[in-house]
Amino acid sequence: MRVRIDFGNTPQMVQFTDSMNAALVSALVAAGLRSEEVVGETAEPWTFGMEAYSHPGRKRLVHSVVLSSPSTRLSEAAVRINPADVSVTSCNGDVIDGTGARLLPCNDLPSGVSEIMIGFISPFLLPVKKNGRTKTRFHEELPIDEVPTALKMGLDRRAKRSLDLSIAMDPLSAATDGRRKHLVHIRRFPSGKKMILPGFVVPMTLRGTPDDVRFAYLAGLGAKTRNGNGCPTLMQ
Repeated sequence: MRVRIDFGNTPQMVQFTDSMNAALVSALVAAGLRSEEVVGETAEPWTFGMEAYSHPGRKRLVHSVVLSSPSTRLSEAAVRINPADVSVTSCNGDVIDGTGARLLPCNDLPSGVSEIMIGFISPFLLPVKKNGRTKTRFHEELPIDEVPTALKMGLDRRAKRSLDLSIAMDPLSAATDGRRKHLVHIRRFPSGKKMILPGFVVPMTLRGTPDDVRFAYLAGLGAKTRNGNGCPTLMQ
């Protein structure tokens, strides 16, 4: 399942990814899901990406949002979304109002495909391997040799099984794009401090059984996918 919420002539000004996450969660719950199916440790796998025009340090002008999930429950709810429910007024200053937006199908992955090349609508985050219960940190520069294994492990965990899937990156693209950090504004705390994390948009190839390629494409790659990171798009 992939759908697009198109804001049309009323694009939304959004600085923090958490604001759009809250608006989408509100819409999915209004469409019939329980909150624990959308947020928290037991939530279904899903991701989203904002198709936006942005200036460094300013709010993004969001024209549309792609919502993606391999979950049957989320797929059934997504087609029932009332775009007006994609709305939130956040204490961080963001105001999102989906009134007048359109819900459009976005099923761009053909059935039966066992190999695809993807880019990213939203950057993916790669956590640094933890020792014990230390605080989670994210890579500032892309560890090229670790990426396929780390992304695959994350997908296996969300699928609750080992996927028949391999992930490959072109070395030249990885070396070039891996040096360039894309700062992801996740949220602003009540103290005023902002959470800003490093993300990457390196193209990569997914190969495997059609079902597992589809799962990876719909679930998103990397960490914090439900927070709006790692949402893929097909490379043309």
